[in-house]
Amino acid sequence: MLDVDIESRAGAISVSCRFDVSPGSAVALVGASGAGKTTVLRSIAGLIHPQRGRVACERETWFDAQQHIWVPPQQRDCGFVFAEYALFAHMSVIENVAFGLRASGYPGKSAREKSLEALELVDVAALAQRSASSLSSGEAQRVAIARALALEPQVLLLDEPLSAIDVERRPPVREVLRQQIARAAMAAVLVTHEPIEAMLFSEMLVVMEAGAVVQRGSSAELRARPLTSYVAAFAGVNLYRGLAHPLANGVSEVEVASARLVIVGQVSGPVALVIDPDAVVLSPARPESSARNALHGGVASVVPDGAAVRVSVASTPPIVARITKQSADELGITPGASVYATFKASEVRVH
Repeated sequence: MLDVDIESRAGAISVSCRFDVSPGSAVALVGASGAGKTTVLRSIAGLIHPQRGRVACERETWFDAQQHIWVPPQQRDCGFVFAEYALFAHMSVIENVAFGLRASGYPGKSAREKSLEALELVDVAALAQRSASSLSSGEAQRVAIARALALEPQVLLLDEPLSAIDVERRPPVREVLRQQIARAAMAAVLVTHEPIEAMLFSEMLVVMEAGAVVQRGSSAELRARPLTSYVAAFAGVNLYRGLAHPLANGVSEVEVASARLVIVGQVSGPVALVIDPDAVVLSPARPESSARNALHGGVASVVPDGAAVRVSVASTPPIVARITKQSADELGITPGASVYATFKASEVRVH
């Protein structure tokens, strides 16, 4: 078990984070740039000295501010895949992967064999004799992953580990990481700003904003009850806050920005509204339908999402709809197009 409960600093920003990871599993730290995610990783690795808190792995305490315990980085059973790869440019690929093994006491032949095995896992064994300085960014990232996996550490820290790898190569590398984490019973922490990577990699997400954890849970839990606008966007839902007033016939009206949205139920006072993008219908003209809510604006962006597309509409408030690619083509949904986004009062979840 990796147990993390720290307060650290990243320049002028205070970073506070608490979570734990069981052996053989992973937690994804997600958030925008500057949220403090990498600072947490570096604090776990011992590359940053936190101001307060504790970091422990199994029965060994790596850092405890109250007990004045500090284990230096080289003595922590921890592998780190840096976002910038951090390969030794003057060494070959296999020398890079073997470096940590040799430093851990592996004899030359054993270190070479384990290094080749790790390189094969991420499909770059053919590059073993190449100079690290000659690698593409995607190749360098896979070599960095192999170097960390070769050590089979108790804790594996991954800072945007797939960002430079071609999209078509990511799934097998991601699956190798998941398999090796489970096989070697590593406690892994992934840092990413990409929702899909986080959700595919880990069941547990820890969302950070401005140096603090704002929510944690599975993607389904975040989608069902997002606590901030960032979490709502990250989980793929629309989140609005407004003031509700009950109307007749069992519905209420909620003032959101300059819009008035209708919800089911007699509700009064401040509320948060969640609308799933799949519940939003787009049309070039306001439709004649039973939907009680309609927002109008230009299409800000159209982003592929599997067999569908996510359409961001610059309405007031802005809204995201998820529709099929065929529907988008038939409706002429392109950036700049004027559209109506409608949704039923019964589709709005009230919190």
